[in-house]
Amino acid sequence: MGHNPQMLFPPASCLSLSALLAEWTYPRIDPVVIGPVRWYGVSYIVAFGLAYLVLRSLSKRGRWPVHPDRVGDVLFWGILGVFLGGRIGYMLFYAEDKSLSEWIHVQQGGMAFHGGLAGVLIAYVVYSIAKKIRVRDMLDGLSVAAAPGIFCVRIANFINAELVGRPWDGPWAMKFPKYVIGKEAEFKWDTVARHPSQLYQAIGEGLLSFLIVRWLMLRRNWGGGRVACAFIVLYGTFRFFTEFFREPDPQLGFQWLGMTRGQEFCVAMVMIGLVAYACLLAVKSRNMPIIDWSKSGPNGEPPPPEATATPAP
Repeated sequence: MGHNPQMLFPPASCLSLSALLAEWTYPRIDPVVIGPVRWYGVSYIVAFGLAYLVLRSLSKRGRWPVHPDRVGDVLFWGILGVFLGGRIGYMLFYAEDKSLSEWIHVQQGGMAFHGGLAGVLIAYVVYSIAKKIRVRDMLDGLSVAAAPGIFCVRIANFINAELVGRPWDGPWAMKFPKYVIGKEAEFKWDTVARHPSQLYQAIGEGLLSFLIVRWLMLRRNWGGGRVACAFIVLYGTFRFFTEFFREPDPQLGFQWLGMTRGQEFCVAMVMIGLVAYACLLAVKSRNMPIIDWSKSGPNGEPPPPEATATPAP
């Protein structure tokens, strides 16, 4: 019986690729930058900085109903919503110890994306009503701005070796260090190789979501709340599937139908996003007219629709 020479001597490209994947080890970076400053905190600073740049760019294009010079002031309310909502959401749905002292024990970590999302929604719904701005137009821009921040935080999760993946013996599996907050120098390596699920979620929830919603808004001229609906569906979908590679929270384990708590919230997100999108189609929601800020009011409020430069598509 003859032998296939390609099986006996695989191409050099295959050998080099296999060797590269097999040698991919966890690139340990100290979670502490300097003193009390941690990469997790830095990731939030970078996230809000990127959100500011994205929102200011959209505003200058006339695609977000906040004057470019006031983006920073408006973003402040979103920052409060993220931190308050994220902490409250974590304590309500993920924390094992829900005692009052733990609610303010923030140095031990504990933020939930879905809680932060709810906090931001509440903050900007109130702001939009107060300023007489359509909520759906506010949320479209915020959806584009949120995705890069998610990418940053997931990278910080990877640096912190937290929210690790499920056990796996594949070619790019990693053994993560086990840190104790305040004693990072005394870490021990995990004996089990795992999926680098933080990177999967960074790429899906952050990078791909951003590229898609930005394309929908600026290239396909989506608006009128449809971009926000798309973001909710995209995030929920990416998070749901990447959760299959992520270890469930140890204090919660698997929930209904073998799902994680995060997957349960993602199912709800996708359903809400699809229903909201259907409602927008039913009422024939139109895009926000592109704003010409040179005709804005003295306090930076958007000009009346008849003064805008370009009608809605």
